[in-house]
Amino acid sequence: MLMRSFLVFCLATFTLCFSTSCLRTSTVVRVKKDGNGSIIARYYFSPEMLAMLDQLGELGGALGQLGGAAEGGNGPDLGLIRELATPDEQSLKADAAGYGEAVRYASHEPGKDENGWVGYTVAYEFDDIRKVRIDQTSIPGKAKEFVASAGEELKKDEGGSISFALEGNVLTVKSTFAKDGMDGFIDQKQLDQAKEMGMNPSEALKMSAGMMQGMRIGYFVRAEDGIAETNADHATGDLIILSDADLGKVLLDPDLGAFIDRAAADPKAVTPETAKETMLKLEAMTIESKDEITVKLK
Repeated sequence: MLMRSFLVFCLATFTLCFSTSCLRTSTVVRVKKDGNGSIIARYYFSPEMLAMLDQLGELGGALGQLGGAAEGGNGPDLGLIRELATPDEQSLKADAAGYGEAVRYASHEPGKDENGWVGYTVAYEFDDIRKVRIDQTSIPGKAKEFVASAGEELKKDEGGSISFALEGNVLTVKSTFAKDGMDGFIDQKQLDQAKEMGMNPSEALKMSAGMMQGMRIGYFVRAEDGIAETNADHATGDLIILSDADLGKVLLDPDLGAFIDRAAADPKAVTPETAKETMLKLEAMTIESKDEITVKLK
């Protein structure tokens, strides 16, 4: 969103919705007073989804045919999810560039999360927080390939972003999630496809929700030595929540459904202000309301 993170919310087909439902991801930017720090990104996948992919793989070519990528179809290449769940070090090193200038790979650890989902945690390091930028292109290369195989495109200037400034011990976090994060839901092509299927876009969202149970996406900032003062909406101890969403529940929210239907009926009525207002109403989403927050670091 993403926030998707690195992931597109799709209304067009059950296949695409199902294939994107398998992910839990969080990104934590850890920063010290001198401006250096690390980025901890976690990507974990439903064991049921991975088992299904393994079964399809045994059929020979089924993954490409199901998604359509290998046979000239119009769906996502589901085989890329298996590759995404088990990345090699070389690909993770290449992914560091997606977080900004001079961000470098440090380490990664494959395994399972506390709920038994399979994936990995990867750590990147940086010397200057001011050069770090996170947007919907800050995702693993295989995830970008997967989105492209579904006929979608991730753009830096859409879906929200995070950037930083540091003066003395005052960190400024600039986040456009609340203002721009609705971009993932407002895709005219997807809205048109929902209409072609004879349903309101909000109905398509509800249909997708059951397939997205357990999917969660979050972005956080952690002050390594503690927070002396901040104007952030959601701060606990040394942790600030910029965005945290339970996607299965978000898609069922009536406020989101009403907004999407209005957008389909009258796209010109959708403004950054109305999108932000809707985002802040969603019960299963915690999101920073301000475009810019300050954090006085200890």
